[in-house]
Amino acid sequence: MKSTNFWGRALAVAAVLLLVAGGSAFAQLQTGALFGTAIDDQGNVLPGVTVTLTGAAGPPQVQVTDAQGRFRYPTLGPGSYSVKAELEGFSPVDYPNISINIGRNTEIEITMNSAVKEVITVTTESPLLDQRRISAGATIEQTELEKIPTSRDPWAIMQSTPGVLTDRINVGGNESGQQSQYVGPGSSGDQAVWSVDGVTITDMGALGSSPAYYDFDSFEEIQITTGGSDTTVATGGIVLNMVTKRGTNEWRGSGRYYVADNDWQSDLDFDENDLAQAGPWSNDTPQEAFNQGNRIVKVEDYGVELGGPVVKDRFWVWGSFGKQEVGLLTIDDVSDFTELETMNVKLNAQLSQSNSATASGLQSDKIKIGRNASPTRPQPTTWNQSKFGDDPTTWKVEDTHIFSPSFYLTGMYSVVNGGFQLVPQGGMDINATWDEDFVWQNSFLLYQTPRPQEQFKADASTFVNTGSVAHELKYGAGYREADVSSLSRWPGFGIQLNFYQSLGNEDPADDVPYNVIELTRDALPSSHLEYTNFYLQDTLSAGNLTANIGLRYDRQEPTLDRVTVRANPAFPDLLPEATFEGGSGGFSWESITPRLGLTYALGQERKTLLRASYSQFADQLGTGIGTWISPLYPGTYLYLYYDDQNGDGIAQQGEVLANTPCNACSVPYNGTYNPLTRGLLVSNGVDPDLKPPMTHELLFGIDHAVRPEFLIEFKASYRLLTDLLEQERLVFDGDIDYNSIGRLHRADDYVPVTTTTTLPDGRVQESTYYVLRDGVTTRNGFWLENGDREQNFFGASLGFNKRLANRWMLRGNVSWQDWEWDVPNSEREDPTRLLGGGPLGSGSQDGDPVLQGSGSGSGAKGGVYINSNWSYSLTGMYQIAPERPWGFNAALSAYGREGYPNPYFRRVDRGSISDFLARNTSILVAPDQDSYRLDDIHMMDARLEKEFTVSDLGLTLTADVFNVLNQSYVIQRAHRLNRANGDFVREITSPRIFRLGLRISFR
Repeated sequence: MKSTNFWGRALAVAAVLLLVAGGSAFAQLQTGALFGTAIDDQGNVLPGVTVTLTGAAGPPQVQVTDAQGRFRYPTLGPGSYSVKAELEGFSPVDYPNISINIGRNTEIEITMNSAVKEVITVTTESPLLDQRRISAGATIEQTELEKIPTSRDPWAIMQSTPGVLTDRINVGGNESGQQSQYVGPGSSGDQAVWSVDGVTITDMGALGSSPAYYDFDSFEEIQITTGGSDTTVATGGIVLNMVTKRGTNEWRGSGRYYVADNDWQSDLDFDENDLAQAGPWSNDTPQEAFNQGNRIVKVEDYGVELGGPVVKDRFWVWGSFGKQEVGLLTIDDVSDFTELETMNVKLNAQLSQSNSATASGLQSDKIKIGRNASPTRPQPTTWNQSKFGDDPTTWKVEDTHIFSPSFYLTGMYSVVNGGFQLVPQGGMDINATWDEDFVWQNSFLLYQTPRPQEQFKADASTFVNTGSVAHELKYGAGYREADVSSLSRWPGFGIQLNFYQSLGNEDPADDVPYNVIELTRDALPSSHLEYTNFYLQDTLSAGNLTANIGLRYDRQEPTLDRVTVRANPAFPDLLPEATFEGGSGGFSWESITPRLGLTYALGQERKTLLRASYSQFADQLGTGIGTWISPLYPGTYLYLYYDDQNGDGIAQQGEVLANTPCNACSVPYNGTYNPLTRGLLVSNGVDPDLKPPMTHELLFGIDHAVRPEFLIEFKASYRLLTDLLEQERLVFDGDIDYNSIGRLHRADDYVPVTTTTTLPDGRVQESTYYVLRDGVTTRNGFWLENGDREQNFFGASLGFNKRLANRWMLRGNVSWQDWEWDVPNSEREDPTRLLGGGPLGSGSQDGDPVLQGSGSGSGAKGGVYINSNWSYSLTGMYQIAPERPWGFNAALSAYGREGYPNPYFRRVDRGSISDFLARNTSILVAPDQDSYRLDDIHMMDARLEKEFTVSDLGLTLTADVFNVLNQSYVIQRAHRLNRANGDFVREITSPRIFRLGLRISFR
């Protein structure tokens, strides 16, 4: 660790010196770049050529080619540009339509002819090939965002990226009211990064999620990156980068209205043979048929956007307003309604020929009535969700200065105000109940969480030549701090657990029908996270070879806040007010990660690129790990019995028994309760030398340009995930010691227990789980450390991308992947096979597939496990007779994947654990984590579109149909067996529905 600290400080000092010398790294998060070379008709480079770039906003930019005939414009917003090259003695050359995309380097070669005097106009499409950047992912341009039938949210767009999988199938917007969970190629969703106009807005309290929802028509482009060698990318997860529109020198705007109504929805087409059949775990009671599936009541999407010049070539303004209203009914007719309202504003100013500034803001409000509606969450237990606080969701100020054609510097300051609250519909005056069928009743917990962030960032690029080698240096620094405070409060004074009937007597005849009340004290973890980074990268170009060499330094550190939680309102003597003093989180993460990429262009025309890269990524730190040693999560629980004397099924204060009415049991409690003081107790521990988990990536690719605008790509990748976080159980020899957290468990602390389970297909499966032997106790604390478990990922994809030209466009891919655990025997102290591998993979076995659960047993998606071995996506549009009055556009979107895994499990009592609920552990009873899968999914959406144009006014009418074939796929089943509703269908895809749309635009 000392060595890491030394090198971390050394790199930090070096980066500071670089900043003083000239700036910091330029992170192409909201711009693209244009590179070019001027040559004569004999192939000789031409220095001194005047190159003029003209775009939709700002004055023309002029450069003169250097001694190698090169020019570059590295800070261009996405859009269409024109380039004119002039040199005395040569005919001028004009490129009237060059497309620039975010994060992409467009490179052109300008050939100038001395024999021709008139202007030569080059009308070929600008190339999609990018020799200077090695990455995997996809870029979705504005044309595709407008023309392809989608559910109009970024989470659905993710599915079209090679190797990206989500936990839901969005049919016509039925899933747009809630964020998806997702995985990338060899990366879990908690390593994803969200960025809007260069601002990293990732929610550090719920890693991988976004603090906002979005107006789909506000986007200029969306870029999704899943790997590669760029040092500006911190983690190995999905990086979703959205760039909004901006004002130009012409006033432009649009308005739209889309609606999908229940009256335009098809009847359910569901095979009742797919319903759960009778079985020994379900008392021979098959699932009853339902009349309709997960369906839309009404989905509306409307809004406007407008932008233009305040002062031409100097000052521009743009803004947008959008609203989505999503009304649904689940299989059990539980209502779920969402209203999403989004506003954007952006101001751009050209302060001088060499300086530009931007100020922008985003306000995103969400009101959701009935969140997590599902068969296990009836209406009173659903949440009403709203934004926490009135501050803008995010805003930023940014300035870019061009010191010379070879040196650019950008500085930015931004604020993010995340946070939301979840209020149970059942209110806060009644106890929540978990019944014998594991269905919640009465109400649910209250959740409130403010999540503010601040960010400072400086980005720069410097261009130099050493002989015939061109260098593009990117170097920079950033600092971000995030505060997360999360209150979880159960209504009433506790939770009724009406399925614990036995009192543990030696003679079951002594048992009486008492139920359990779980008295609660608030959970309120509160932390401050700091992130500091420096990065340096050199892109070297020499002939047909390009190399990217970079290094990145990150420091991530948590601090725990001082917090006081209130007493239980009904039993303050048992659960009094308690204070946690806070302090250090017990560790800090420092990492130095190298990046190396090589690209070789074949042939003189350079239509084929061979690529290879090695990249190392460090995981990002969230509050789940940062608050590991805090006793304020998951709150304090104390379990007592109650005698339902009036038979109303609700525990009243006078019915709770002060003493446990059994002969051989004590009052159980969880690991944050100190029975000696009745205050807070720290039961977890953390290795002070804890390191961030690391991802090592090898990426290979072949890109071939069939035409400049038509690209075919093959990518193959291998990932090795090391230093993974593991939780090791803390135990005691003999009685529990409340002045110590205990020792690490050993293999000889456990003894095996065997059980058998009848699976839905009739097979009888024998399962072995492990319990603590006599004489070993625990209060359910865990030690967090870097373990020896590893993960291996192999993936490959074949993709193609055709920009709209000659009446048609197309984008698609076919992907395959394999993701497995590598678990040495030394990590098998407790060999129990846990559902989904358990927390932090602690129950994974060697060779198990790496499964990512959406809700991991809870919530509306608690039965969804995301991973798939294969998937495909296809989007395309064809313009039919556009020159004729009756011409129209036809578009198609198709998606398919292997069926969702369905890992059957059951709960077993592992004993010797003071936490009452933790005694019931979820063990896997299926032969393998993905030995049972639901049916493969193939979905298709289509659109017919008619455009009318009168002068500068455009009118577009659209008719979309989603789930064209009316497929009713099972998305999740109740995969917990040995109970009445085992294997019941919990969710299916929404049936076919039509959506009509109207768009008006002008320019």
